[in-house]
Amino acid sequence: MSTRLSPSEDFPEDLAALELPEVEVLNSKIHRELDYEYVHDGEPALETEIRQEELAEELNRREQQPQSAAVRSDVVRPLLRSS
Repeated sequence: MSTRLSPSEDFPEDLAALELPEVEVLNSKIHRELDYEYVHDGEPALETEIRQEELAEELNRREQQPQSAAVRSDVVRPLLRSS
């Protein structure tokens, strides 16, 4: 099992249909792919950037829903980047 999701690999069309843990795992894989692309290519692939934006929008949407489960800080906090 890969810890990254390359642009050539399948990505769900409807993130809203996934359970929160599945979205969090995808988010983690995309962030790892972004890190890999910056190190190896000097810049991220457009597809990876688009996927990251879609995941961020989905996670934000779920946070705004009162009935949604909170995003686990132990999963999200390690993914936050400091500038």
